Amino acid sequence: MLEADFFEVSDEFVNLANEMLEEWAQPMLSAAIMHAAARFNAFNYISQGEDEDAAKAVGFLTDQYRQMLEEAIREMQRGG
Repeated sequence: MLEADFFEVSDEFVNLANEMLEEWAQPMLSAAIMHAAARFNAFNYISQGEDEDAAKAVGFLTDQYRQMLEEAIREMQRGG
């Protein structure tokens, strides 16, 4: 996966959420995005047929989310 592709796909989700702000409240959209991500990641985990237990996958994904969220907050606080 190329980093540029990763950010392009991510930006498409953000753009869709920004468009949806015209109709839906921001807190509801935020919660819905997290729910959708959880559902898709659960689907991805199950479809991969992973042998590791689900707790490891949950731990990995929550660690990744925390890192991404912390980085996004730092960037936005700097005006980026």
